[in-house]
Amino acid sequence: MSSQRGCDRNANDLSPYAGVAGMSRGGIAHIVTVGTSVIRNVPVLAPRLGLPDELVEKFRRWAQAPPRSPEDAEAGRSASPGCEEFERALDVLASDPYVVSAELNAMKRYLEARMVDAAVLLASDTGASEFSARVLGEYLSSGGIRVEVHRVRDLGLDFHSGLLNLIDAAAAAITKYRREGYRVWINLTGGFKLETAILYLAACLSRMGVERAYYIHETMKDTVEAPVIPVKLEDYLLDVARALGTGEAPADEVRARIGSRVLDELLRRGIAERVGTSVRVRKWVLHLAGGL
Repeated sequence: MSSQRGCDRNANDLSPYAGVAGMSRGGIAHIVTVGTSVIRNVPVLAPRLGLPDELVEKFRRWAQAPPRSPEDAEAGRSASPGCEEFERALDVLASDPYVVSAELNAMKRYLEARMVDAAVLLASDTGASEFSARVLGEYLSSGGIRVEVHRVRDLGLDFHSGLLNLIDAAAAAITKYRREGYRVWINLTGGFKLETAILYLAACLSRMGVERAYYIHETMKDTVEAPVIPVKLEDYLLDVARALGTGEAPADEVRARIGSRVLDELLRRGIAERVGTSVRVRKWVLHLAGGL
């Protein structure tokens, strides 16, 4: 079921930060992993907004649905303005954003201090996470904040591939916004616990240039900033990454150039990946090596 309410809505009616954070270059960009707190909390606040019982039940099913299930696919198909589910979730989010969204709760002090100029929302490869991310994106953009939403391939579906794709997505976003003059912070609150650990690793990679990492502490119920302690890969692995460059190369050719042991180590540690019969170095390694 869909509705056109969103097509007629004045976006500036949604966010209390409307007109504060502009679309100009510079400022602070936040890289944010997104879980499903929006979908999970809509049924909790639904009574105060008079949502129909059948719609509330649908959100409950989405929140409990496993990845690749019909219910999860339905959530993904509804992740756009104009769909009734999207518009109602947006209404609920706007009514109490810091209760509905764990991600926004972590950003509260920065939003209120006008320290969020851009947000890159990284959803897992599920319909529920994408739905939550796109509702969050609509809310933030209504306040003039520059927003990107990305559904990270295999994240939440394939352990190894998904986590490494998350690093790639974070590295690409960090590179893009730093080149445009933004300072980059990382919100570690949303999504799976291991996602936040991987994002923290990205923040600490010595050449990434992330200034701050933060999250909502489960016990203290307040935003805590984690130290960004520089780390780096071994020099010989960085040298290999630089030598291989940005493109794909036949695996046999790469093996002849760097030897079987080194190539096997690159693949085993996820520094390089196979693409058919070819091999390429992952984006985050190239960034660290100064290759992006």
